[in-house]
Amino acid sequence: MVLGMLVVLALSASAEAAYAPDFQSASAAPSPDETAIRKVIADYAKAIENKNLDLFKTVKPNLSADEEKRARNAFASIQSQVVRITFLSIDMKEHLAVVKVTRRDTINGSIPGSFPQTFTMSKGRTGWVIDEIGR
Repeated sequence: MVLGMLVVLALSASAEAAYAPDFQSASAAPSPDETAIRKVIADYAKAIENKNLDLFKTVKPNLSADEEKRARNAFASIQSQVVRITFLSIDMKEHLAVVKVTRRDTINGSIPGSFPQTFTMSKGRTGWVIDEIGR
């Protein structure tokens, strides 16, 4: 449990096959921006599951040197991690979005519990990216 929380704390401090975004929380067909935002969050989960720092930097390009160091340490301390994301809300205003989710990780075969996460995102020339990760 402690190791699993390391990734959470390391990446929120200042997937591939296992990741299945919860599209049931949407009442209508998602907009292209909402679809793009959900894909960025899916890539975030994949980056953690695959311990892929390059992918993590793609979805959060403003990753500081300190955040990168914490992520590397967290990735090194865990054998396996599956990240499940349930979308609670996506609030968009022009080129900014606040995304609230519930995240449940399975770390080294154990589920330590679920917790809320909030992503502050922005849309630039290359698309949506994560600016901040909080609780």
